Amino acid sequence: MMQMETTVIISTLFRLAKVFDDMGKLLFKAHLDVPLTFDRAQSQALLRRNNRLEFSYQQLKTSKIKLLNQLLATAGADPYLWAKLRRLQALDVASLAAVQANPQFNRQRKINRLKQLIINLQNEKINESTVLTKQALAYLYHIAPDKVAATSKPGPILADPFDSRAFKMDMMALNYLDQYFNVQELQYYVKYLVFIHAHQAAEAVIHYDARTVLPNAEQTGFSAVAYYVTLNRQSYTYISYKGTEGTMDDPRIKSFTQRLDNYVRESYQDWKYNIDAMLIGNTENDEQLQLARRFTRYVVRRVRRINPATIIYGLGHSLGGHFVQTVQLLDEPFDGGYTLNAAPVQLKQIKHYRPDLLSASKWQQLFALTKHNNTQDPAVAMQVHAILGHNYATIENEWFIKDLTRIYFGFPYTFYIGTARYLNAKNWHYPFVTDVAPYLRKDEIQAYSQFWGNLIRYLKRVETRNGSLMLASLMTYGLQTLREVYAAIKTEQAQQIFAAYARYLYDAHIFKDTPVQVQANFERELSRPRTALRVLQGEWPFLKSVNNEMVETVIFFHTIEGAQYFTR
Repeated sequence: MMQMETTVIISTLFRLAKVFDDMGKLLFKAHLDVPLTFDRAQSQALLRRNNRLEFSYQQLKTSKIKLLNQLLATAGADPYLWAKLRRLQALDVASLAAVQANPQFNRQRKINRLKQLIINLQNEKINESTVLTKQALAYLYHIAPDKVAATSKPGPILADPFDSRAFKMDMMALNYLDQYFNVQELQYYVKYLVFIHAHQAAEAVIHYDARTVLPNAEQTGFSAVAYYVTLNRQSYTYISYKGTEGTMDDPRIKSFTQRLDNYVRESYQDWKYNIDAMLIGNTENDEQLQLARRFTRYVVRRVRRINPATIIYGLGHSLGGHFVQTVQLLDEPFDGGYTLNAAPVQLKQIKHYRPDLLSASKWQQLFALTKHNNTQDPAVAMQVHAILGHNYATIENEWFIKDLTRIYFGFPYTFYIGTARYLNAKNWHYPFVTDVAPYLRKDEIQAYSQFWGNLIRYLKRVETRNGSLMLASLMTYGLQTLREVYAAIKTEQAQQIFAAYARYLYDAHIFKDTPVQVQANFERELSRPRTALRVLQGEWPFLKSVNNEMVETVIFFHTIEGAQYFTR
């Protein structure tokens, strides 16, 4: 490539990356408006919002196509850039075809317009498109760093990239995007992230992958990576633990059946740990924690041999945040850490592995304190840290103020370490409820935990590498359990529990129907035999009560893709 062409390509790629970032923000804004669809009084506000959002999307779509065409016209001489741009072009063609061939909603009601906009933005494959654009920039930064530096947006020079929140977000997001990278691309990409966020040049990057280092990591569902980065004769090590978030979009696997099998097995392994180990505290299913500790020790030993003064950070989202806090509490390997929407620490696990951490009386105090209290209550959290004798202030935790993981802190013996900051959007009402205490008594919460524990024990008996069979087993267990509940629902106690939980789901907008309607549907439908196939086809009025838009929104705001845009 000629020097002028290279500069133009770099500038155009930066503009394209900005378009995809703006699309991500637009998807976030569209999800902020989903609660407006639940309230008819807000219909006029929704109409105005739809018009603005749709206009913004069309502007971004037009800009994306224009920039991509410019790049395709100038970057054909470089095979690597050409391959990335052709993939971007294929994604753009697919997004247009998806809307033209089969629009999801034919009636242009205000609610449907918002739903269609969200679907259109999801069809843009923003995450993959962003990765492809930044991979091209990372490649150019490797071969022409001065040109990239001259074209990039200036910013403050940071001695430590960890001081940048955006850097931490991008490093955690890599855990969910590894299917788009080879090892060399990862090294180029991390160097590029250091430059963009710290405005300094990383001299070297060494990459460690738990699934390469630990032979049984993939089998248990555990996933983590580490990056050793040298910068101005100082080194930093970032150990990043992946959360509970499987994917069906893995370009390395061509077969849909195999992608489904991998997705179901990965999700099952994570949820097996989430429920049985993290929530209930059974240590026989905590292989992932054991592997998290082993991988951390392996990385720490390796990087300390290279540079004993390296600064080591832990990073984690969701389940990954649980590992950062738990490993720090057990082994203290980190000089600092950051978590986003972290699942809680389980006290039973800590005592099992480190009974020497506290005296007998302090263990007793901590178990008593965390048994019936929500440990995200600031007063309770202060008491927890006082008993521990250490506040672990170098671990910084952020939660979306109504993130679904905050429900877990109402379960017995769960807590967090480090600092807590809660994120939200300005002037916005979000009806999801994260505190189940007003709805369920402590013994009822225990019964709820037991249901999921029994599910895990059932699935362990039928574990297989065939994800479709595991999915069928899950449905079979669900049907059996629902029929057992139907048999007991006639008792006054069972009716009270069912009504209380249905009221919670209704108030949280997970159910569209009132508890009375839900219970009536439940009793009517469970009195007749149903097959798993008919359940999956959505032929139960009981299941049709589910507010799918709210469920999708709750999940979106939990992911890095959504949560990163909330403000402090």
